[in-house]
Amino acid sequence: MLKVLVSGALYNIVNIVAQILLGLVVFREMLLHFGEADFGTWSLLFAILAHVKLFEFGLGSIISKLVPILKNGDSKNVSYFSTAIVAMALIFAAFLAVLVAVALIGGQETLQFQGTEAFTLVLFLIGCNFLFLYLTGAFHAYLTGSFKVGRLNSVRLFINILRSVLIIGFLQFNSSVVIVAYIFALTSLLELLLLFLISVKSGFFEDLDLSTCSISSFNYVAERGYKLFFLSVNDYVRQNALVIVCGFILGVIAIVPLRIAGRLMEIYVQISVSLNYILTPYFSSIAIGDNDSVNQKFLISINCATTLSALIFLNIVFIGDWFLALWLGDVPQYTSEVMKIIAIGFFIETMQGPCTSLLISKDKNKNIMVLCILEASILIAIIYPFVKIFGIIGAAYAVVISLGLTRGVFQPIIIKRFLKVRLFSYYANLIVPTVFIALNISLLKLVAMSFDFTNEDFTLISFIALQAIVAIAAAFYLRSKIGEEN
Repeated sequence: MLKVLVSGALYNIVNIVAQILLGLVVFREMLLHFGEADFGTWSLLFAILAHVKLFEFGLGSIISKLVPILKNGDSKNVSYFSTAIVAMALIFAAFLAVLVAVALIGGQETLQFQGTEAFTLVLFLIGCNFLFLYLTGAFHAYLTGSFKVGRLNSVRLFINILRSVLIIGFLQFNSSVVIVAYIFALTSLLELLLLFLISVKSGFFEDLDLSTCSISSFNYVAERGYKLFFLSVNDYVRQNALVIVCGFILGVIAIVPLRIAGRLMEIYVQISVSLNYILTPYFSSIAIGDNDSVNQKFLISINCATTLSALIFLNIVFIGDWFLALWLGDVPQYTSEVMKIIAIGFFIETMQGPCTSLLISKDKNKNIMVLCILEASILIAIIYPFVKIFGIIGAAYAVVISLGLTRGVFQPIIIKRFLKVRLFSYYANLIVPTVFIALNISLLKLVAMSFDFTNEDFTLISFIALQAIVAIAAAFYLRSKIGEEN
């Protein structure tokens, strides 16, 4: 079973690794060539225009769930699928009309890019980028539901490489924000066209029947999509609200350290999710069976997630500053502090990753929705005063408080209700692995320092190498244990 899970996740992991590596290089090149002011303005525009993502309304998830059962002859499923597709197309058209209207009106005074008067053009191109990605979501969902994940990932990998190469290449000759905006928009359009063609070959138009669309089908789709809408709201608030508030209160330059930290936290989550993707099926039986079995397997999954999350978090603490200097060269002020503070909040969240899987398996989507609304509400309520009083550092503290209260306090209480697990036992399974990893990481750091390298870089590289050796050994041990159980 483990081999099947690993092989199924391999392409996804390759995609994630490529995205991380290329994304880091592109991020650095844009920051260096744009300058902090233009990069801050660019980030603010991205945050504002990312509103489009909010209006997906869970339609992609609904489509991917419906596609596998379209062939059973049930006309209702065809109607639901067709209605969801039409709904996404209409939302796309509405936002496109608004974007064109804004571009035609043109002119503004609040934001500008240095060295160019083409602010409206950049705004239009970034908006097109998000709109193309939005519509791409429909075909992404269709191919996922059709089990064409290999083809889907091939296109995503190709587009990611192409976009990165173009941006890095053009920036070496011209530090134009406009050119980069064109690259984002055109590569997103290319991705849309490629996934559309693959979807058509996979039977998209055979499954689509516009004549079956109805109000009742729309009500069905809307009823099941609204809860997932709050998940999108929560993701948007977390990723973009801080950027927008800090941008307008402190200025666009203040956004830069927040955006750098946010990019690293995205990688943090990506790595955690990718490996949880492999582990989660192994622990899928947590949704069934007697309570003792459920509790045991859930606590094992929590231990695994905590170990992984603690490993990433402690490396941010130990080598974060070194990595920032290696990655960016000239590190903007407050970046290190913001990164380490925000990492605390994401550590609290990612160490409890299996909780979300458990709630979904128990069909407790409403509880997830409540947690998301609570997290977003707390963050929105405290962002402004914290930023006004503490500046950019206050924004980082706001993230930690919102995640600490929702994921660190309220979520364990909700889980306790379903599994009848004592809170003491639950928190013990979070704290013990964290302490264990902290002690081992500290020991490896001391061993690396004992090599007495004159160059600090060699010490840190040896520290990373020692961790890699231990991690590989642990992975092989875990694999053997799982094999024995199977």
